[in-house]
Amino acid sequence: MNIFNRNTTKRHLKQFEIEIAELLSSEFPEFKKVIEMSELNGINFMEKPQGINLTRSYNPKVYGEIKRNHNTCFNLVGVSVFEKKTKKYVPIKLGYLHDALNIIEIPNPKQFHRIYDLNNTKVEKIEIKNIKLENPEKAIVLKILNEIDLEKLSSLDLENTFEIEIDGQLFFTIIDMEDGNYIAIDKERIIYRLNHDQNVRVKKIAENPIEFFKIYSDKKSELENIMNQ
Repeated sequence: MNIFNRNTTKRHLKQFEIEIAELLSSEFPEFKKVIEMSELNGINFMEKPQGINLTRSYNPKVYGEIKRNHNTCFNLVGVSVFEKKTKKYVPIKLGYLHDALNIIEIPNPKQFHRIYDLNNTKVEKIEIKNIKLENPEKAIVLKILNEIDLEKLSSLDLENTFEIEIDGQLFFTIIDMEDGNYIAIDKERIIYRLNHDQNVRVKKIAENPIEFFKIYSDKKSELENIMNQ
């Protein structure tokens, strides 16, 4: 027995998530798309419930699209995997976050690749249960913007806000310019434009939200020149 291959690894799970995405490509074409846009960067074995947690990484431009177009969280049943010992297909429960495989609920998760044939799966009746997805960054940004009235807040993209780190500095997106660039705020309440196409990726555009709303009144076109400076 290969002592370096005792537990299930990222390699096994990459193989499995591709297998499932292919199997469900007609019902969920977004699964394959998200796999192509991201990278499986970690796995954790869970005890309650027993299973495997998968984590992914995205570059900032891609993550904006993920938050905008793949803002999902749901459990999926109806997929079965072939169990080597019993020669039978065993149903498993899968969890998806942002249309990416996030949770596999199974007994003996460390032996997943040994107990089951990960290349031998089938689909029966698919059912999904949507889970309300909370955005913890939204609460942070609302606290930063606590003196701004609701009308102005409604002009911002706060539902899909996320934290982004550039050169060791943290920002929270507040307007998605829909081209991989953003207007963002930091915890000091300073407003910046983030443009990955410019030599200077981060540039301060307002000392505080009140000053920012003097140049912005709910039209992204008002920010185009600033984004390219």
